[in-house]
Amino acid sequence: MTAAPLEAGIILDMTDVLLIVPHPDDEVFGCGALFARMAAHGKRVATLTLTRGRAGRSLDLCPRDEVPEVREAELRASLAALGVEDVTIFDYADYVPDDSRGLEPDAGLQAVPEDELLQRIVEVVDRAAPSVVLSFPPNGSNGHPDHVTTHRLTVRALEQAEAPVERLYYFASATPYGAAPRPGFLDPAEVRAAQLPPTHVVEAGPYLEAKLRAMAQHRTQALSVLGFMQRFSRRLFVESFHRARPQVPPGEGPRTVPWL
Repeated sequence: MTAAPLEAGIILDMTDVLLIVPHPDDEVFGCGALFARMAAHGKRVATLTLTRGRAGRSLDLCPRDEVPEVREAELRASLAALGVEDVTIFDYADYVPDDSRGLEPDAGLQAVPEDELLQRIVEVVDRAAPSVVLSFPPNGSNGHPDHVTTHRLTVRALEQAEAPVERLYYFASATPYGAAPRPGFLDPAEVRAAQLPPTHVVEAGPYLEAKLRAMAQHRTQALSVLGFMQRFSRRLFVESFHRARPQVPPGEGPRTVPWL
């Protein structure tokens, strides 16, 4: 099922960074400190989130059917804590592998007519006119089908958009992927084979507090937040990215930068 966006965010011309991700909370784990730093220095940040995360947990904080509304509110609160004001949220269904969370299985973004979703992403890119676009890498970082679909459509959108985008970055990690296989996800060996090395890193520094405050807004996803802190504690302090366009010459180590 597809639907019109709940809100087409008013995105300023000449945005510095446009983030394109599928789910609420994708924004804070990978680039929360980056966004807080940019906002503090007057940089313009915009976000496009393709779903309202209805497949996420509720932790009995709300009825199952209210999860999308609650997660949207959590997303907005998280972005506000990071100083991000330009927010666009679509209402597509996200991936549901089975009925264990009280939902019918759903192919998520893979099932959306590709030309429809592509055109809507292109419209946001053209409206934002960003210098930088940030999204998931080809392997989705963890093989999640919504992440992989978002990557593919983001790349296609940049090919079709009228607004010229100077640089394209992906989330990146220097740690080899080590999770167990999950239904519908890319095989872990495939994820590792396609892993891209970090070319740029941003240190959280004094913006760690804002990042933690933003993470805390995702109350229904508290178990995911704690899991992230347990498995990837270094990523609280150092956020890492791979620049895909223009490519970084092979052999150059990751550079520490204030922002992308």
